[in-house]
Amino acid sequence: MQLNSFNNLPKINKRDAINILRKPISEVKILADYYKAVFHLANYPCEESEIVLLDFIKYDYQKLEYNIAKRKAIEVLAIFDCKKAIPIIADFLENDDDYLVETAIWSLGKLKCNDINIINTICSILYKQFNNKRIVIQTLTNLGVQKEIDKIRSLSTDTQSSNGVKGAALAALIKLCGEEDKLIDLKDFLRLPNQNDRHCAVQDIINAGHLSVLPFLIKSPISPSFKLNAIDSLWISDVVLWKNINLFNCIDSVIVDDPIKIDTLEVNDFNKDLSFCIEQLFHTDFNRCYQSIKELLKFPSDIVLYYLNNNWDRAKSDYGAIYFFITVYKFLLDSQLYDELILDKVDFLLSDIWPDYMKFKSSAIQILGCLNETKFFNNIKDFSDERHTPYWKNRYTALLVLQNKQECIKTDLAKLFLTDSHRFVRLKAKEICS
Repeated sequence: MQLNSFNNLPKINKRDAINILRKPISEVKILADYYKAVFHLANYPCEESEIVLLDFIKYDYQKLEYNIAKRKAIEVLAIFDCKKAIPIIADFLENDDDYLVETAIWSLGKLKCNDINIINTICSILYKQFNNKRIVIQTLTNLGVQKEIDKIRSLSTDTQSSNGVKGAALAALIKLCGEEDKLIDLKDFLRLPNQNDRHCAVQDIINAGHLSVLPFLIKSPISPSFKLNAIDSLWISDVVLWKNINLFNCIDSVIVDDPIKIDTLEVNDFNKDLSFCIEQLFHTDFNRCYQSIKELLKFPSDIVLYYLNNNWDRAKSDYGAIYFFITVYKFLLDSQLYDELILDKVDFLLSDIWPDYMKFKSSAIQILGCLNETKFFNNIKDFSDERHTPYWKNRYTALLVLQNKQECIKTDLAKLFLTDSHRFVRLKAKEICS
């Protein structure tokens, strides 16, 4: 659970948000306004915001929209690290709304609750009919609670347990009991046929806290954003080399994202026809998309380019498909096949109509650096400016492009990144400058 980075709700200021949350339900025309108010109040962490949110969650209106806003308010209080909210949030552990209970459990873990009575209540949920025991196990692991390790162990092997519960249980056994042999099982979960299960496995590896799995994880057929989150979470020191794992090699590999280096899973109904492969680039399962690109790169490049261009207008309204289309364009460039409109596509992808954290932005930066050095250099100040380029991946990508430029140019421009707020960007800049 976290604040939604895709902030596309209509903007409201702090005072308006507070005024909405203080209105009784009878005076609110659109109940969804409660959620909107909580969402935006999250941008204003202060005592006044905490008081308003605490007051808001004390009311008990049996309306779906209100309960959704209440769940968000509890989450925001945890993100604010509002310790005085702990006893109030704990009251929701006995609620009839399972989603509200889930949010309460997560929030108490985020707040590092150490109240033994509250912890015992959380533990008791493992023995009840509850839809999301995964969040219970994750929270107990986060809090370092070992008293239910036997129950957690049994859930890790129970045939009735979902893969999500099993993965969380394995992570708990690794983290709380040091059972590193379970890492093999977690690695296997990265190759489960269901993409959501693979995503859960990434979080379980993060929770287990083992860097050793990174080389395997970055080859998994999942979104690069999950991989970068894992690297960012697991690589807690400022050293570049840990045993035989190089930080830059890991990040660079994820950003370049060569489909040939992805260990894709076999898909039973996969058709190797070219038009089918193009269609698969619109699929939500990254495994299918990566497998499609592998097949596409076996066809004559000019034919692939023709099919890409014919489908570009459809793809550019689907930000998932855009990422894979631009990835194919990028690798066609490696075979010296140039799409005359590719720079127009790059301008479109780098424009302000898209949030900075869209996956395809870094690919567009790479293409720009390859095809139009002058324009890339003219944009380098924007790429290094966190106000203009807030997502660290894109600032790092600019450095990755710079790394292959002439020595005198890349050294001077890399200095712009030396004081970056993100340690990986600073480390990359330092490497180039040295």
